[in-house]
Amino acid sequence: MATAALSGGLASAQTDEPSDRAAIEDLLERRARAVLERDRAAFLSTVSPASTDFAARQERLFAGLRNVPLDSFSYRVAWERRGDLVRPSDVRRYPGAEAVSIPVTEERYRIAGFDRRDAVEDLYYTYVKEDGEWLIAEDTDLDDITLYSARHLWDGGRVEKERSEHFLVFSHPCKKKPCGSLSDDFLSLAEQGLDRARRYWLGPWSEPTVVLVPRSGRELERMIQSTFDLENFVAFAYSTVDASDGIDYTGHRIIPNPDAFSGRAGESVLQILAHEMLHIASRDSAGPFIPIFVDEGFADYVGNDADPDALAFFNSDVASGLFSGELPEDFEFTVGDGTDIYRSYQESHSAVRYFIDRFGLNAFNRFYRKLGRVEIAPGTARFHLDRALRATIGLTYDRFQEAWTSSITG
Repeated sequence: MATAALSGGLASAQTDEPSDRAAIEDLLERRARAVLERDRAAFLSTVSPASTDFAARQERLFAGLRNVPLDSFSYRVAWERRGDLVRPSDVRRYPGAEAVSIPVTEERYRIAGFDRRDAVEDLYYTYVKEDGEWLIAEDTDLDDITLYSARHLWDGGRVEKERSEHFLVFSHPCKKKPCGSLSDDFLSLAEQGLDRARRYWLGPWSEPTVVLVPRSGRELERMIQSTFDLENFVAFAYSTVDASDGIDYTGHRIIPNPDAFSGRAGESVLQILAHEMLHIASRDSAGPFIPIFVDEGFADYVGNDADPDALAFFNSDVASGLFSGELPEDFEFTVGDGTDIYRSYQESHSAVRYFIDRFGLNAFNRFYRKLGRVEIAPGTARFHLDRALRATIGLTYDRFQEAWTSSITG
């Protein structure tokens, strides 16, 4: 609602003139070209000299990008998405500006050899017109209404890279470990995790994957724009959303939580990586109506290589009468203490195991892809879930939940 109220902007600050919009587009073309040509001076010339803090952050960003191999890089102002979000308070920040504008700016890029399609991120650049020239003054002016500009690992400065056949790992230079560092056998374990995911995901997918290693939990929190406590999570499978033609998930990344990942033994790392690789594998077939219990239950099943002993915690809950007989709702995977969240994962794991044991791995893959194909359609999430379940195994959600519960409690 806040966004809708703000869409009108100020008459004195809007960029309704076609020449102004064309000038901003030209500014972004020069900025993108500077990134691809590694031209520091041209890149910084797009930044308002009056914005010293922003300019310093842009220096770090350019330094970070220098070691990122790019197939393509561009910006697009998406005027049609939210209009001009500028407010009176934003205009007052730039008293010397002739005009101020804050539309949604899309950043599109591909990492060479890894991204088949554009990764797409939203930026909330503040454009200011100074002495007749449009420049970028800031990207945090809308933070107070939780419209955050994307932050990449390379926003934090220089990055190093290491690769194997299917993985490209970016991290910050590290003089003293751990500072977000990975184990020496990480890439070998990642390849093993990929092999494990291959055995369970039967649909098509792009296997080369980028891994981003933050130096701290704070950097991770900003990169994924987390709204929940990260201490209960070891790693994330992150993707961008390209809504230019339906809903496409692109720019797939694995991002370890450095506060929880460092120091783990090989088998634990392998389980985590296989879990995250399953998310990456299925992401191209995913859609907005797939509930979290399906995604996380399947990933846990794969991460543990279908080992029934991995459900020890769940089995103890059942024995002690803590099992509710209901599948977890989406919010239960991020709300509550670590035990509550872990219980939601275990319940999901158990339900997916029941599905695969009774109906087969092929049926589960068909169910996932059928539900994932639904992008923008009328009907509730439960309606579409019921529809996909009936089409693949002949059961509604309620009947499936009852059958799963009966299989456990007898």
